Amino acid sequence: MESILSAGIVLVAVIIILYAYSKKKIDLTAIVATGIMGLMIIFTIEIDYLLVMISFFVLGNLVTKYKYKVKEEQGVAEGVRTFKNVFGNGASATIFALFYFLTKDPWLQFAFVGAMATATADTFATEIGQAHEKNPKLITNFKIVKIGTPGAVSYYGIFGALIGAFLLSLVPWLLGNGMVFLIYGTIAGFIGCFVDSFIGATIERNMIDKHMTNFLATLAGGIFAIGLFLFFPQ
Repeated sequence: MESILSAGIVLVAVIIILYAYSKKKIDLTAIVATGIMGLMIIFTIEIDYLLVMISFFVLGNLVTKYKYKVKEEQGVAEGVRTFKNVFGNGASATIFALFYFLTKDPWLQFAFVGAMATATADTFATEIGQAHEKNPKLITNFKIVKIGTPGAVSYYGIFGALIGAFLLSLVPWLLGNGMVFLIYGTIAGFIGCFVDSFIGATIERNMIDKHMTNFLATLAGGIFAIGLFLFFPQ
């Protein structure tokens, strides 16, 4: 029965990815990168966590459609996603999954959820914030900047980040992994989103691109989730 369920989860993942490709949401490089990452997760951590990553993919695509025409008119609408997007959003979670395989330390499961919650929070913050806020402020000095500026924040975006982190963290809880995943995942994802904004406002401008920013922020979100687990064990 368990093997049938696992096969069903993988099939759902494949269907979702192929559907996104048919709608030109992702390109072939993203399919390959997603496939590699998905296989690594399947063989290194419990199959439930593949559902967590699938949930990020679905939630991210849904919120991207939110007021898409408004964002398109502003020139900030998300285009076709490539392997770089996959790396930025999922690489740190995959690293945590690999270390879980090697050590079996339970706190790495929280790190995985924290990383993916950060990716979801950032996506929601960006998509909702850009759809509504006309005068976002830079997180480092609160000066008004152009929509789409790295490191820009808004009340709409902050609200979106909280919703995104909560929705993603809801998945492991619904799968029976305990309320603590919902709580720690939401907090870690929300904080990780602010780390993303801070990195975007500082080193992204001169040293790295947005995908590396996403990677570092999701890594930070995962590490923050570890901290919550270690300092507030259940």
